[in-house]
Amino acid sequence: MKPDILLAAPHRLLFLIGVVQLAAMMLWWLTVLSRLHLGMAAPAGGDIPQALLHAPILVYLALPPLFFGFLLTVFPRWMGYPDIERESFAPVAGGYGLATLLSWGALLSGNDRLLAAAFASASLACLWGFSVLLSIALRERHDGKAPTWHGWSILAAFVFGLIGQIALMAFILNPAAATLSLANSLGLWAMLLPVFVTVCHRMIPFFAGNVVEGYVRWRPNWILGAYWGLTMLIIAGQLLAVSFLQTFAALLLSALTLLMSWKWWPRTKAPALFWVLIIGFAWAPIGYALWAISSLGLPIGRAPEHALTIGFAGSLLIAMITRVTQGHSGRPLELPLAGKFAFVGMQSAAAARIATALYAEDGFWLVISAIIFLIAFLPWAARNARIYLSPRKDGKPG
Repeated sequence: MKPDILLAAPHRLLFLIGVVQLAAMMLWWLTVLSRLHLGMAAPAGGDIPQALLHAPILVYLALPPLFFGFLLTVFPRWMGYPDIERESFAPVAGGYGLATLLSWGALLSGNDRLLAAAFASASLACLWGFSVLLSIALRERHDGKAPTWHGWSILAAFVFGLIGQIALMAFILNPAAATLSLANSLGLWAMLLPVFVTVCHRMIPFFAGNVVEGYVRWRPNWILGAYWGLTMLIIAGQLLAVSFLQTFAALLLSALTLLMSWKWWPRTKAPALFWVLIIGFAWAPIGYALWAISSLGLPIGRAPEHALTIGFAGSLLIAMITRVTQGHSGRPLELPLAGKFAFVGMQSAAAARIATALYAEDGFWLVISAIIFLIAFLPWAARNARIYLSPRKDGKPG
């Protein structure tokens, strides 16, 4: 392997960092859950209980490198511009790489200052990546082109993500500050989910139009506007503790994503790599419906969050990263065995985690759901890591 191969394209190093961090985070989380289930103390920690770090590490450290690896690759293509040079994307990868190393030093040593440094590095990497994407969107405006609303929807998601990271830093530096819930809320509802929904709105109709015979592409822009409006409503309901707003918004989001799923569902034969996108997206109306049920006060634990994170985001992560990895490594656009195994395992992990929530978050089944996730994820992550460290099969650059 040549030393610079990881910087031959935006996705290589960022995807490698993301899959390694996500695998390591889940191994750490399995350790925490196992020790707690056995009545043992959680691994060494500082002033912040490690159980509180699961969501922030997932949302702000593990997934963003995968987001930027994807977006720094496709964003300029959405707008008809050349690929991004390494001088623009390398700092993003460097920032998240440093954040990964610092975060594991912090978790293993229980050093909250190292943890703060890890999230600070991730925040700076996110800010740099955001500025690169923003410069492309502004260039489009300068050139007199019509705005690419998918691009601006992504940028809006990262604005909320950056605000969420500020709230998270305030909590880490002063655990008495009541800002962790704001960080988690913005990270999930206003960054993570909108990024996936926006990319699906752009990607699914385009992909289907190329691989499904007679497919009619459907992606009206009003869908994105309606989605963002309802997302703001559900966040307002959370922050103001108004359950009616949450129920109303969640029900409409469930209906909206169900409409999208139905309109995109292929009526004829489609390849497996497309089916994983469609089935993954079908978790969205389920997750939002569960949130509506939860906001009514029914005891379903964290079933809604995990339907949306493991079921929806986890499934789409496997689908989208596989498609980019296959296509940008000179391989055929098909779902490899490791991808099939990972996707089926992700459905099982989501179902197990939801069932656990319905059974009062039983510790044993929490451990089981984490094990299922890892068994599904690790072979796929290992295969992808090998690809990112190798030249393209077709001999082309990138």
